[in-house]
Amino acid sequence: MATSTKKSAAAPPPDRPPSGDPPRGSAVVRMFDAVYRFLASLKLAVISLSALAAVLSYATFFEKWYGTAAVQEWIYQSAGFAILLAFLAANILCAALIRYPWKKRQTGFVVTHAGLLVLLAGSFWSVRTSEEGQVAALEGEVKEELVRNDYPVVRVRQVDPGKPEEAVREWELPFRPGAFGWGPGQPKSLGVLGSLAGLVRPGDSAHPEDVLTLPKDPFRFVVKSHIPASAPAVRHEADPNGAPMAKIRPKFKAPGMPQARDVFADDEERWFVSDSRLYKVVKSEGPAQFAFLYVDKPELVDEFLNPPASAGNDGVARFRYTDKAGKPRRYDWALDGQNGKTVTLPDSDLSVKFLDVVGFPAAANGLGETLGEATVPIAEFEISEGGKAPLKHFALAMLPMFPNVIPSAHGESAPPPKPLAAVSYYLPPTLDPKSNGRFGLVEVLGAPDGQVYYRVFGRGENGQTRGVVREKGPLKKGKEVVAFGGNPNMPMTLLFEVEDYLTAGVEKSVCEPVLLPPGQMGNGIPASLVEMTIPDPADPAKELKQEFYIRRSASLDPVWKTVVFTRPGSPEPVQVYRIAYDSDRKPLGFSLKLVDFQRGFDPGTEKASRFSSDVLLTDKAAGINEKPIHISMNEPLTHKGYTFYQSSFIREEDPRTGRETGRVQSVFQVGKNPGRAVMYLGCLLVVLGTFLQFYMRAGLFSDGGKRERARAAAKAARGRSDGPGSAPEPVDATADHAVEETL
Repeated sequence: MATSTKKSAAAPPPDRPPSGDPPRGSAVVRMFDAVYRFLASLKLAVISLSALAAVLSYATFFEKWYGTAAVQEWIYQSAGFAILLAFLAANILCAALIRYPWKKRQTGFVVTHAGLLVLLAGSFWSVRTSEEGQVAALEGEVKEELVRNDYPVVRVRQVDPGKPEEAVREWELPFRPGAFGWGPGQPKSLGVLGSLAGLVRPGDSAHPEDVLTLPKDPFRFVVKSHIPASAPAVRHEADPNGAPMAKIRPKFKAPGMPQARDVFADDEERWFVSDSRLYKVVKSEGPAQFAFLYVDKPELVDEFLNPPASAGNDGVARFRYTDKAGKPRRYDWALDGQNGKTVTLPDSDLSVKFLDVVGFPAAANGLGETLGEATVPIAEFEISEGGKAPLKHFALAMLPMFPNVIPSAHGESAPPPKPLAAVSYYLPPTLDPKSNGRFGLVEVLGAPDGQVYYRVFGRGENGQTRGVVREKGPLKKGKEVVAFGGNPNMPMTLLFEVEDYLTAGVEKSVCEPVLLPPGQMGNGIPASLVEMTIPDPADPAKELKQEFYIRRSASLDPVWKTVVFTRPGSPEPVQVYRIAYDSDRKPLGFSLKLVDFQRGFDPGTEKASRFSSDVLLTDKAAGINEKPIHISMNEPLTHKGYTFYQSSFIREEDPRTGRETGRVQSVFQVGKNPGRAVMYLGCLLVVLGTFLQFYMRAGLFSDGGKRERARAAAKAARGRSDGPGSAPEPVDATADHAVEETL
């Protein structure tokens, strides 16, 4: 019978270093070892992966709220996200290295970790080297550069004042305003989750003005505020060098309407800016006309409020002059049937001959839209004093500020003679629904002292087409006045009020913020308020400043804004610049010419569902000359690493009027990513490692179950040899280990 063996004694503990001070550098080694083991620990892996999952989850909602540009700026391209990925990469690397030397059974583990590291390295390389942008072209256009929308710049061109289209010098100023607005008047909240995450907009703190220029530059360019989504607008501000203007808000109320509605729905349409030549502007809406006038003398205000009682068909000429006693006098002359006749103004030596009433071609002189008429009647007179040579005088109907003596009629070299009398021509408007469809005219008059007056012309009686004054008097800003109606005989009511009045003002082109739906912030057109300063060439100690808005174009072509620097009190330009809020442009190294652009629409709608373009590719370096290529939504073009995807189209607009021209730009989304192949390799390694680790355990790096079958056979053989009642023989662990190594 076999005898049992005693267990071997425990192995003695390893030798310890002699007592005394630890070896030099052992603390540093222990600290390094502790850091190394922490970086390789499962604990750090759990923390890193949990943090990454939480950040990615939050980023998904963040992108939904604020758009792709915002999530790229605040999360994916932030230093915190880079640190998180660095910890994850260090954990993957150390977890693999701490198990070195690796065994065959760890091949899947090593390949998986290597794939993750390659994937992270490819992502980093992609961020550093990838390029993305757009190319847009009209049919027949040739494009040779990539517009990188994510890299905005400000382009400044100094031009010759006499040749504004020719650039003398050009600067390109890099500009990184961010995805959110900042500066005065910008909203500051990112929401509850944004506050919890510590994300604040630049406007939440005292964001400094962004200076884009260097001290050596010949000008200073400062961005004072930024709007990520903007709309063009016009602001009216007081300026002593400006023109008179008023904001008039007419309303109408039809029978059965619960409340009055605005005649001009747009706030900008309510502003009446007088022409500096005639000091009048007229706007028509339906059967009513609205006019704003300006006069600079009290007697003209009196004429406005107290016109002649009867004007007849040809109107009334009113003469203001000084009599022999030196007193101011006034004389009204009804012009019906008076052609060629002469009158002597009472108590004076002035004789007036009425020549005729002719039509002033307002439309031909660019004033038709301003005055609301293609032709304006003008009365011609000859006035002589004491038998001297007569002097021609003119008076435009209902335009009291029109000069009575036209300077151009006497030559530009000599000053025009002074009028012998002030002449105004009162000819009420024609209100005839059959001929012009007009029922009434509301006139608002502004005076230099800030006072406002009004008068209302209505239709005459018994078929009379000349309007008659129904209402008149002074006005208070903000007080509503009934012009027509308000009684049972006139069920349609027309009301109006003067909301604002500037004796001298200017219109400034500004940009206002636009509130976009969640997730659409990146689709807005950004704009910025900037200030440009140049030294005065005549006195370098002085500076000339201009503050204005610049706005990115809705298309990919820059829109230039002309900025003219002048000295105070002088209209002569000192320097002229053209400014554009643009994007960085990079040469492609080849050219594309758009030959044809096609659009497909959903049946029964005007919604475009598919686009395609036929282009000609020219690359002289590669020996390609106008190679025809078809690009569609599912057929991109790849050349020299650039991939062109047919993405959308843009309807071209005239930059001066903002109206569509009818032409369409084909837009290609262009991408170039040298790190894409590395990222694909990393993904492939991760998949391969996972496959090796989980699905080939029973085949490639195992014994296929031989070890378990050998142990079972050995146990059964021992049981048969001992027979019943015999003691089992001791198990030889060394032999089992030898079997394992052999297998």
